[in-house]
Amino acid sequence: MKPSLPDRAERWLCHPLFFKAVLFVALALAAPTIAIAFYSDDYIFFCYLEGLIPGSPPWYDLYNFFSGDPRATQARIAMGGVAWWTDPELKLHLVRPLTSALITLERAVFGDAPLGYHLVSIALYVGLVAAAGRLFFRVLPRATAALALLIFAVNENHMNPAGWISCQHLLLAALAVVLGLVAHLRYREEGWRPGRYLGPIGLGIGLLGGEAALGGAAYWVAYQLLGPAPEGRAAGWRARAASALPVLGLLAYFAAYKAFGGGAANTGGYVDPLATPLRFAAAAAERLPILIGNAIAAVPADLANALPRAPFVALGLASAAGVALLYRACLPAIPERERAALRWLVPGALLACFTTLGGFPGARLLLLPNLGVAPLLAVLVLHGLRRGASPGLASAGRRAGAGLLAVVHVALAPLLFVAGTRASADIARKIEDVARTAEIGAPPRKRVFVAASSDPMASMYPPAIIALESPDAMSCWSMLSMAKAPHRLTRTGPSSFTLAPIGRTMLTGAFEALYRAPSAPIQAGFEVAQCGATIRVAEVEDGRPSRIEVDLGAPLEDPGVALLAWRDGRLRRVAPPAVGEAVELPWSPGPIGLF
Repeated sequence: MKPSLPDRAERWLCHPLFFKAVLFVALALAAPTIAIAFYSDDYIFFCYLEGLIPGSPPWYDLYNFFSGDPRATQARIAMGGVAWWTDPELKLHLVRPLTSALITLERAVFGDAPLGYHLVSIALYVGLVAAAGRLFFRVLPRATAALALLIFAVNENHMNPAGWISCQHLLLAALAVVLGLVAHLRYREEGWRPGRYLGPIGLGIGLLGGEAALGGAAYWVAYQLLGPAPEGRAAGWRARAASALPVLGLLAYFAAYKAFGGGAANTGGYVDPLATPLRFAAAAAERLPILIGNAIAAVPADLANALPRAPFVALGLASAAGVALLYRACLPAIPERERAALRWLVPGALLACFTTLGGFPGARLLLLPNLGVAPLLAVLVLHGLRRGASPGLASAGRRAGAGLLAVVHVALAPLLFVAGTRASADIARKIEDVARTAEIGAPPRKRVFVAASSDPMASMYPPAIIALESPDAMSCWSMLSMAKAPHRLTRTGPSSFTLAPIGRTMLTGAFEALYRAPSAPIQAGFEVAQCGATIRVAEVEDGRPSRIEVDLGAPLEDPGVALLAWRDGRLRRVAPPAVGEAVELPWSPGPIGLF
C-alpha cells in the first residue's frame, strides 16, 4: 500500500540531514536581505554616532530617542528634525546597551559599507534558528520538531529582524534567551549542572540586548508552572514556584531599566505598561488579536498602522478560534509528549506576545512568540492531515484546515519572506532617492520646510541621510504637516502663510501620534519656534490642529529657504503664491505606498 502524504512527509522530516538542510534554507532566505542595505532608523543611529544631532545619546544608549527631559526636547524642537507638535515631556528611551555597543562596533569596523552589518545579522539569525531547533528537538518527537523548525526558519515575519540592522536587538535578545532556555531545560530534565547558571546568564545577556528578551522569560515562567516535573523531584506548585525564583531577577531588571531612564511616556505609538497600566490594557486588547492574526493567518500586522484596525482585530480573533477548533479536532491523535510540550509552549507564546504589546503592531515582534507558535502549527499540520478512522464532514474540515496552515506556513512563507525582502529593499532605495533628489537647491545652506508629506519615509528620515551625505546642504528641517490629505497653503504676508489639510485634521496618523499622545490635545493659540520660524495653531478640532499659521521670519522667496511638499514621488519646491492667494498641494502616496 502506498504511504500517505503525512507518512512520506514524516520520513523526509526524520532524515538525518534535515536539520542542516533547514539551516541552509534559513541562510538562503536571509542572504538576499543584504540588498536592503541601510534603512530608516539606521541613519538616525549613524547621525548619533557622528555627532550630527545636538544632544545625541552616548554610544551605549543609541535607542534613547527622547529622554523625557522637557528642556532637551524643546531644544531639539527648536533646532528641527523632530515634529513641531512634539510633546516636551515625550519619552521614548529603550535601554539596549549590548545592541547599541554592537552597532557602534559595526560602524567603527564597516563604516558606510552595509555588507558587514548584514553578515552579522544573518549569522545571528541562522544561530537563532539552530538554537530553536535544539529546543524543538528536546521537547517534541523528531518529525514534529523538524516541521516546527522549518516553519520557524521560513517564517516571513522574521524578514525584518534578519534584514533590518536596527532590529539586531531582537536577534541578540532572542538568541541569548533561547540558548539559556535550552540550558535550563537540560538542568531541569537531566540534572546538567552548568545549565543552572547558563540559563540565567542567557536571560541576562538577552535583556542587555533588549527588552524583547522578556519574551524568553515568558517561556521560562510557562515551563516552570505548566511544564513536566522532572523525575525524582517534587511536582507541587511550591516546588515549581521555587524553581522559577531566578526569573524574579526580572524585578531587578525593571528597577534598573527605570533607574537608567528607560520607558515610554506621552506618545501615541508606545505604551509603558508600568507607567500607564490601564492604557496598556486597552492597547493590548486591540494589538494582541492583530499579532495573533499575523502569526496564524499571515495577515500583515504592519498594515494595521496605516489602515483601520477593526478588520485586523476581527481576523485575529477568527484565526484564534479556528486554530482552537482544529486543535480540538486533532486532540485524540496528539501523543502525550506533544501535548505536554504545547501545555507550556503555547502559553509562553501568548505571554511573549504580551511583552511586545507596548509598541507598534508589527510582524517583527513575533520573533520570540513564534518559538511557541511554530510547534503548535507543526502539530496541527501533521495530525490534521491524516485521514480519520471514519471519513466524513468533520474529517474533511480538519484536513482542509491543516492543509491551509501547511500552504500558508510551509509553501507560501518563504515566498513572502523573499517578497518582503524585495519590498524593503525597494523602500530603502526610495528613501535614499527622496533625500538625494529633494529640491533643496544649491548653497547657501537652507532652512527646509516640508509643508505636506504624510509618509514618514519622505518626511522623518531624509534629513538624516542628507546630514550624513551632504552636511552643507541644509541647516534645519521642519515637518509642518504629515496629514494624509491634500493641503491648502494660503500666503498671508511676505514671510507668512497658513496651512490646512483638506477634509481632515492633523495628528490622526500613527506616526504623527508618535510625537504626542491623543491624551495631550493641542489648543488653539499653541505656538512654537522651529528652524527660525514661528508656528502657531490657528484652529483645532477635537484637540487636533486643523489650520496652522507659519511665519518664516524671511520672505518665502529668500534663497536661504526651501519650501517643499511631496508630489509625484519627490519632495518638490512649492512655488510661493502671491500675498492673499492660495495654492492646493495634492496628496499622493509616499515610498511605503500606504501613507
